[in-house]
Amino acid sequence: MEQAKKKKKKGWIAVVIVVVLLAGIGGGIVACSKALSDSIAQMGAGLLETSEVSKRDITNDISVSGQVESENMVKITSTLTAKVKTLHVEVGQEVKEGDLLCEFDSSDLQSQYDTLLKSQQNAQGMSDSTHRTNERNLANAKNERSSSLAQAQRAIDDAKNARENAYQKERELVAQFNDLQVKKGQLLEQAQAAQDPDTAEMLYTQAQEADSALQSINSSIEALREQFASLDSAVQAAEDAYAATDRSSAAMIDSYQDALDNEKFNNDQSSVQSEIDKLKDMIDQCTVRAPKAGIITSINVAEGSIPTTDAIMTIENADALKITVNIAEEDILKVHPGMKAIVKTTATGDKEISATVSRVVNIYKSGTPAASAYESGTAGGYSAEIVIDDSNTDLLIGMNAKVRIVLDEKKDVLAVPYESIIEDEDGTFHVLLAVDQGDGTTRAKEAKVEKGMEGSFYTEITSSEVKEGDKVVMSPGDYKDGDVLPIFDFNAAANAANSGADEGDADE
Repeated sequence: MEQAKKKKKKGWIAVVIVVVLLAGIGGGIVACSKALSDSIAQMGAGLLETSEVSKRDITNDISVSGQVESENMVKITSTLTAKVKTLHVEVGQEVKEGDLLCEFDSSDLQSQYDTLLKSQQNAQGMSDSTHRTNERNLANAKNERSSSLAQAQRAIDDAKNARENAYQKERELVAQFNDLQVKKGQLLEQAQAAQDPDTAEMLYTQAQEADSALQSINSSIEALREQFASLDSAVQAAEDAYAATDRSSAAMIDSYQDALDNEKFNNDQSSVQSEIDKLKDMIDQCTVRAPKAGIITSINVAEGSIPTTDAIMTIENADALKITVNIAEEDILKVHPGMKAIVKTTATGDKEISATVSRVVNIYKSGTPAASAYESGTAGGYSAEIVIDDSNTDLLIGMNAKVRIVLDEKKDVLAVPYESIIEDEDGTFHVLLAVDQGDGTTRAKEAKVEKGMEGSFYTEITSSEVKEGDKVVMSPGDYKDGDVLPIFDFNAAANAANSGADEGDADE
């Protein structure tokens, strides 16, 4: 970098000499004055150049290049295979958030959607009808169960009542039989004990009647007892019938409940709904709107075409700009986020645009070097992102830009051109001051300096031996302290040239 600085400086000196030459030639083209001739002769004698020591702002920076792009870029993508029906924008057009960008032909998708939706509605109608039927059947089965069980319970109750009535009748007859048996015995005893034959005969007759009644009651008792088994069977049959009714009605209820439970499996429309939702989403995608405001910087589709890439167009925000630059390996560790940067472009001329390093990418990327400082190319190395600080800069997306990243800077410090500083063998530094002796000669005076910050063209000095206004020799060469210096006074040469020109005009 130091060699590049020296070459640049020498080139600048040559330009100054040429300018003075042209000024002299232009002023004395009619009369070539002696002063102009002497100046030209001195220029060819290898004279020294001096620079006045002054306070200035110095910077240490690196120069990089890149292309202006949006900090906020949005790629409008689409996976549709439909044709583009209408394009509503063109490259370079500004759009607002929500503006219509383009429309795809959605007729096929709409037809599929309508057919599938109708099919789903029919299936849903059938499902709803089946559901109502299953609910009604379940309710009827529950009601039927209650009615059947109540009827079966009444049959059990009737059978048990009949059996209980028979048992109760048998107990009553047994009690009558026992009472009559006792009465018969009493009549026989009274008849045997009676003294009167008529009385005895009457008592025997009553005893015989009692015996007949006993036989009748006994017959009734035996008849009832013969019914006990069938009455018990009737109760058991009624209870069995109740249990059977309970089982069958419960099974019927379970079957209808199962039918209701299985509806969600038999009538699962999730896959159909998923397809409908997918088609609806695709139809919605056929209308493409701007997700944010910006400028259309590229369009990759045309009306009537089917996109061949996911990105159909690009929107970039021109109010937020950045420049991605390549950083050489020897400089990458010097660059950090937050550093100040100065941007210039061919279009904006000498205007310096303020920017800031926002991001440093410490990952090496191979590529092809750019052809010039104003081309971004695909130069290899590391990279950094530079954001433009102001929004109103006249920069346009796509412009090639040259960027100076300020690594360090100091304000209002005493500085001399870096090429005027000489390093001594002991590692110290000095400059040669050009001191006017008052007799028309200029002698060199060595002044020790201590270097501060080194800038791109000037170096800060921190030494009491050099003060503001002193003149230092730009390229001292082999001159040393006390030597007479062949200093070329550009102002004097210019004045002499002008004086010669004036004399020539006067002679004419």
